[in-house]
Amino acid sequence: METFDENYYAKLADDFKKQKAFSADIEKRLEAMKKELTVAVEKYGQPDSSGHIWLKVGDIELKRERRVSRSFDANAAEAWAKENGLWEELKQVVVIESISEDALLGYAWKNKDVSDTVQGFYVEKETWAFKA
Repeated sequence: METFDENYYAKLADDFKKQKAFSADIEKRLEAMKKELTVAVEKYGQPDSSGHIWLKVGDIELKRERRVSRSFDANAAEAWAKENGLWEELKQVVVIESISEDALLGYAWKNKDVSDTVQGFYVEKETWAFKA
């Protein structure tokens, strides 16, 4: 039977904490270098046809990548359609049916025989974190 070696685990825990602190220091340094390189790319780089900015330094090409996302502003579009007399032509009526969680819980409260079934509708996710 294996025995608990407190000295071994104390050394391992101490080493873990030191490595974790070292890792945090490296992350801070990486972030500082990234910020400095980003400034250089913005200042000295050349944009391409997609709007990305490139800077070649030695054998390395740095890129400040342009990312664009679009979302539909339904409120602005609705206001425009109404202002221009197009609302009736462009609107849609949507009916959505879904279960009411409050009504379901109220039903389960009054009908105890379905409580276990209703509790089964709640999904639990378990995660673990290691702290030292």
